[in-house]
Amino acid sequence: MSERNTDDQHETRAVRRLRARLAESHQLHDLTSDPLLHAVRLERFRVSVTRSMWFFLALGLGFTTTGVHEFLAGRLTPGDGLWWGAWLVEPALAGILVTLLRWEAEMLSQGLTVDAAPVVWLKRLLLGATLITNVWSALRPPSGRVEYGVVFLHLVVPLVVFLIAEVMPVIQHRCNTARDRVMAVAAPVPAAVPSAASNAPRPALKLPAHLQAVLGTKAAEVRQQGRAVTPADVQAAVNVPDAFAAQLADQLNAA
Repeated sequence: MSERNTDDQHETRAVRRLRARLAESHQLHDLTSDPLLHAVRLERFRVSVTRSMWFFLALGLGFTTTGVHEFLAGRLTPGDGLWWGAWLVEPALAGILVTLLRWEAEMLSQGLTVDAAPVVWLKRLLLGATLITNVWSALRPPSGRVEYGVVFLHLVVPLVVFLIAEVMPVIQHRCNTARDRVMAVAAPVPAAVPSAASNAPRPALKLPAHLQAVLGTKAAEVRQQGRAVTPADVQAAVNVPDAFAAQLADQLNAA
C-alpha cells in the first residue's frame, strides 16, 4: 500500500489527467454501447428521416397541383366555377395518398407488412393520375407553345413523388428491423443452467408489444397446422438469435 501511495505521489499532472480521461472513456464506452441507447437512436433517426420525406413529398404534391389544375381548367377563367374547383382535385387525391401512407407507416411500425394488392394499386392509381395530367398539361399548354424544361419538370417531379411514396415504407421497415435486432440483443437471455437443474423454469422473455403481436399471429398459424412452434417459425416472424428463438418457441408452446 505504501508503495502505491508513493507512486501516486510521484505521478506527474499529465499522468493523472490521462488516468482521469481513461476512466471517463471507460464509463462513456459502457454507456454508449448499451443496446437500449442504440434502439432509442434508431427510433429518433427513423422519425427524423420520415419527417424529411413527408416534407419533400408535400413540396412535390404542391408542385403537381398546378399541373393538374392546368390540365383541367387551363383554358378557363376565374369566372368559371370549374376553374376554382380544379384546385381541389390534386389536394383531394394527395389527401387520400397521405392518409394511406400514414396508415401503412403505422402498420409497419407494429411489425405488420402491408402488401395487399388493393393498397398497392390505389397508390399507383393516385400517383399515375398525377403523372399523366401533369405531362399532358405540359405537352398541351393553353398558350400553344411547348416548353421542354416545363415538360421535364412535370415528368420528373411526379415520378419523384411516386418513388418517395414507394420508398417510405421501405425506410420504415428497415428501421424497424434494425431496432428489433437491437431490442432482441438488449433482452436478457438467461445463462445455461447445469443439467441437474434442467427442469427448473426459466424466466419469461419480454418483448415489445408489436413483436408479441407478430409472434402471436405466427403461433396461431402454426397451431392451425397441428404442430408445435419451432425456433425456425419464430425467426421467420422476427429476426432474433438462435438461442433467443429457441426460448421464445418454448414459451409459445407452453402458453
